[in-house]
Amino acid sequence: MSAAERAGTGGPAHLDALTVFTDAPEAFAPRASWVLDTLLAPLGRRAALTRDPAHSRGAALVYAAEPVPGVPTIPCSRAAMELFAADRPLPPGAFAPRQAAAGAIVGAFPAREVIGGSPARDAAGVSPAAPAAGAVASKAAAAFTVPFDLVASAFALLACWDERTSADRDRFGRLPYSASVFAANPALRIEEPAVDAYVELLRTVLGPRLATLGSAPLSPAGWMWGAGKAGASYAIALTHDIDNLWRWTPRGFVTTGRRSAHALRHGNAAALGRELGDIGNWFTRHLPRRTDPLWTFPQMLAGEDARRVSSTFFVIARHTHPLDGDQPETYRKRTPEALALLNRHGREIGLHGNDSDRLGVDPLSDDRSLLARRAHAEVRGIRYHYLRCLYHETLPLLEQARFSYDTSLAFAEHEGFRCGCSFPFRPYHLGQQRPLDLVELPLAVMDGTLQEPHYRGLDAAAAESAAAAVLDLVDRSGGAVSILWHNNRFDRHVARGYDDVYWRLVDRVSTRGGWAAPAGDIVARWRAATGMKAPDSLQGAGAYVCASRVAATARAGGGS
Repeated sequence: MSAAERAGTGGPAHLDALTVFTDAPEAFAPRASWVLDTLLAPLGRRAALTRDPAHSRGAALVYAAEPVPGVPTIPCSRAAMELFAADRPLPPGAFAPRQAAAGAIVGAFPAREVIGGSPARDAAGVSPAAPAAGAVASKAAAAFTVPFDLVASAFALLACWDERTSADRDRFGRLPYSASVFAANPALRIEEPAVDAYVELLRTVLGPRLATLGSAPLSPAGWMWGAGKAGASYAIALTHDIDNLWRWTPRGFVTTGRRSAHALRHGNAAALGRELGDIGNWFTRHLPRRTDPLWTFPQMLAGEDARRVSSTFFVIARHTHPLDGDQPETYRKRTPEALALLNRHGREIGLHGNDSDRLGVDPLSDDRSLLARRAHAEVRGIRYHYLRCLYHETLPLLEQARFSYDTSLAFAEHEGFRCGCSFPFRPYHLGQQRPLDLVELPLAVMDGTLQEPHYRGLDAAAAESAAAAVLDLVDRSGGAVSILWHNNRFDRHVARGYDDVYWRLVDRVSTRGGWAAPAGDIVARWRAATGMKAPDSLQGAGAYVCASRVAATARAGGGS
């Protein structure tokens, strides 16, 4: 029975092993194993590495400095190995279009270009993708299946090597987009997931090889989502960050006055107009009704319920720093009402990590427990406020706190795929040389990224086009990502059309055969399909799931 068939039964799958011979340096072998596992999971396989040359001819794939005749071989770049061993940053322009020269590289490499790093080199040190005048690629180089070190290239993206090797941080403590691997490599576009291309390249290469070996074929793209919703070929997690709950308080008016004065001093007519317009909208619309532009739960829940979809709401447990929010008392006062409403409608509650939650496991665990008690629900996932999540420092804390998933890794400055992939994966712990027991669900689209003038500054039509282009790539890959729409963008005045953009994106997912669901349900399906157990604190009878949420999930069309 294939992985796809096992996933369709609803029980945990155990991905079939695919033998990979490697002679990569021993220190890099655990990293290579993690990369190959990550790339093969969307194909319904896992890697079984061997370093025994006697097994190389019977392997399905080879990752080595020299090719094995008759076996698809990915070149292992010595330069890449030295760079990673020394913790050096990638040089600018390391990623470039890689295309086999005519006759130089044989195998199943597709005609289209792929953006990769660490090109294969022949015995004379010449790149076969761009041979010097008069140079003749050696037989060894010609037998490589791909013209670059696909494993090293994927490792640099999936492990956020740019964040590891750069000290640049913005005012929120994040790696800025301007210091990222994407900024340093113009050919590497964040909206076009390079790692997805590596997965499809492996599909092309492995298909004929598995047929030769008499092995079962690879699973189709999106094979793991069929059990989540009949016929679903990809998944989109609908998520909402609750940064504030009520704007028009005494402090809110003071803040608005301060921003208006700042805009006036700096001659920013557009910003001043927005602030004055917000005050006018409050006076004529919200004051008579005793409503608020941030309390949009009725609109959000009604719209999702009408479409038979559900979502995840990330809520702050405590305010520990000014960056956590400027109205902590109001937030604390109104949180119980919001949680009760979300609970009645069966929504998943996740932790919106505060400043303290990124600094140590104790405050993180305490805030998770506090929110779970208030919500009367298991808190399985997290997204950090302002995306203040560092791959190598913060994610290991989440594993220690027994979170099932994170969905924070993104650049606020641009939509797209921070780690180069459109599917969930296990982040890598460089200090312990192993994958974390944590699922990273890529955050691909955020409303603030698209709308805020200091980021993309797009109007509603342009935002919808940009978001749809990203989600169409997830459709193509059969992957799963999250999208984020804050509660303030469901007020007609504040949203400026972005509320309609959200609903059209949700409708687009449904009409194109996708599964729109809470982040936790999508991650649970991924864990089950790939054979990952839930973290200890989420197993057994101790995991609380309210009856209303179970009923709402059933109404929405299933899910695990």
